[in-house]
Amino acid sequence: MGTIKETILEIGTPFRRLINKIRMSYRWAKFGWNDKNYDHYFLYDVMEFKIRNMHESFIKYGISETSVCTQRMVWAIDLIKKVKNEDYVNEYWNYMYDDKFNEINKLDEYLEINKNNYKRSDKGFSSKGHGIKEIKFKELCAMDIGYYKQKKAKRLLFQILHDKIDYWWD
Repeated sequence: MGTIKETILEIGTPFRRLINKIRMSYRWAKFGWNDKNYDHYFLYDVMEFKIRNMHESFIKYGISETSVCTQRMVWAIDLIKKVKNEDYVNEYWNYMYDDKFNEINKLDEYLEINKNNYKRSDKGFSSKGHGIKEIKFKELCAMDIGYYKQKKAKRLLFQILHDKIDYWWD
């Protein structure tokens, strides 16, 4: 026969589990409310929410914030945000327009910074023989770099998930 403390803990366990289930249902309720079967961004929201909760649980229950698992979770969360918001696709706009949408046209700077990405991108636009004005050509190149970087970020995100998700549990 156990002590009184052990008996109280045994009796309290189902109640704690019930309260935990109610809390979890409340936390996940926003996804049931906002679900759209055609929206792939919704899937990114769910993945980000789950990985963030797992990360918080790891920290709460004593797994170091500097451990490899938690670091990869943070990387995955950051990549999900960037992919979901299409940060890389829209990145070149910061080199074309200021905050008030006045044209500043620093595409040369953007192309110089990203010249290695452009060499690896899919299209490899060429303005020769197509009558494309130089500014339009640079804009197309910048867009192509953005799409390439977006695809690369998505590939990295799913590679991290593929390789490491088996080690993430809560």
